[in-house]
Amino acid sequence: MTLSVTYDAAFSSSSIDDYLAFWTSGFVTAGHGQSNTGGFSNGSLSGDQYATHGSQGSDYAFIADSNTANGLHYVFDRGLPAGDNLNHYLWGELDNVSLGQVLGGGSGSDFTLSNYVVSFNGLDLDAALGAGRVGNEVQSVIYGLMQGNTSALEGVLDNLLAGYGVSTDDSFDVVSAALAAGPLSVASADVVGVQALAEDFALAA
Repeated sequence: MTLSVTYDAAFSSSSIDDYLAFWTSGFVTAGHGQSNTGGFSNGSLSGDQYATHGSQGSDYAFIADSNTANGLHYVFDRGLPAGDNLNHYLWGELDNVSLGQVLGGGSGSDFTLSNYVVSFNGLDLDAALGAGRVGNEVQSVIYGLMQGNTSALEGVLDNLLAGYGVSTDDSFDVVSAALAAGPLSVASADVVGVQALAEDFALAA
């Protein structure tokens, strides 16, 4: 899937990093383990979307979304010791992340966001059953957002955007233009696999 970014026009000249900081300050924390009201769109421990909003009366929220039938899943194994890598973790396919305000939907319908919405589409993150928490980008991105921490998402975005010559330091308009132009060429076609010999330079002279 091709990487794309959609954003509120109010953030056109803002960098992605600035927006992430803006969202983080509003989200505060999902209060995981205290007042976490998030869940999957179908109300079970799996679905094509997972979403939650911030605690302490915050309207800020996020939606993690999968484009595939595999979806997203949460494993909670009470038979393992607390803190075990496989005790609880998320796995599945994470394709899109939306940040914004006013979380709606759920309980069998798709989640929605109403205000200050920014979406990062085409992340193509995949973690298999048994992946655990260590080295699992699906877990890192979603669990980070649950805590109001965007660093894992930022790392994923920077890795993807590097191929287009931009980063989360750039404005949304700049990033959008770079994505529309397509990925950068890795190397010039006329030098790949060609060995320059001394005789060639002598003949050219």
